[in-house]
Amino acid sequence: SSFQRQIRIPYWNVPAMTVISNRTRNILRNFAAINNSIVIKPGNQVRTLSINKNILASAVVGEKFEHQISIYDLSAFISGVDLFTQTELHPESNYVRLIDTQDSRRQSRFYYADPEIIVQPPEKDLDLPSVDVEFDLSAQDYVNLMKAARLYKVADACVYGDGNTMQICVTDKKNETSNSYAVEVGKTDKEFCHCFKIENLNIIEADYHIEISNSKVAKFTTQDLSYWIALEPWPLESQGMITCQVF
Repeated sequence: SSFQRQIRIPYWNVPAMTVISNRTRNILRNFAAINNSIVIKPGNQVRTLSINKNILASAVVGEKFEHQISIYDLSAFISGVDLFTQTELHPESNYVRLIDTQDSRRQSRFYYADPEIIVQPPEKDLDLPSVDVEFDLSAQDYVNLMKAARLYKVADACVYGDGNTMQICVTDKKNETSNSYAVEVGKTDKEFCHCFKIENLNIIEADYHIEISNSKVAKFTTQDLSYWIALEPWPLESQGMITCQVF
């Protein structure tokens, strides 16, 4: 590929090998759905930013990467890792070797990409300007919401407060008669409506603590894994109207 040049990186010492855990495989697989290219920096943190720069994700992993690994096709890379039950990474000057730890005769070679062509996250994770809404969402409630969105073929997920209860629903915010599904997630004395695109909620199934800022960004946090996801405008928001009540 013209996008995947052979990048030569100097290594003055024999690089340490890293065995990729199942958890890290799953995180990288999920990150590939956000951005199919990634630059893994030295250390134990893996981070990605979507092409549209509306989703940032960051995970602390059990592995320690000794050297930078730039990958243009992350899905293909994970498929290579999945060739073996337990895979060890051995960085070389311009590619990384994937080695079967149970039989070192079995190896793959995956060439580095030019990091300059990859959309990369900022150096530091985001601090929300404010936390105006927060609640917990269980893994089961997340799964049910996504199932309902597929069933009803709706594109939006909205967090709605009516001054008493707080719900999260999946609906079509442009259609007043849209089929919808909702679950109560807490109590509130505020009135608000914050919406996401369903396609932006492709996150790992887990229990999340969710914080929403009126600055149009939300943070989803679970153990050693966080997503920052941009909110979508509500059609009548400019008139100060709250119109996403579903029940």
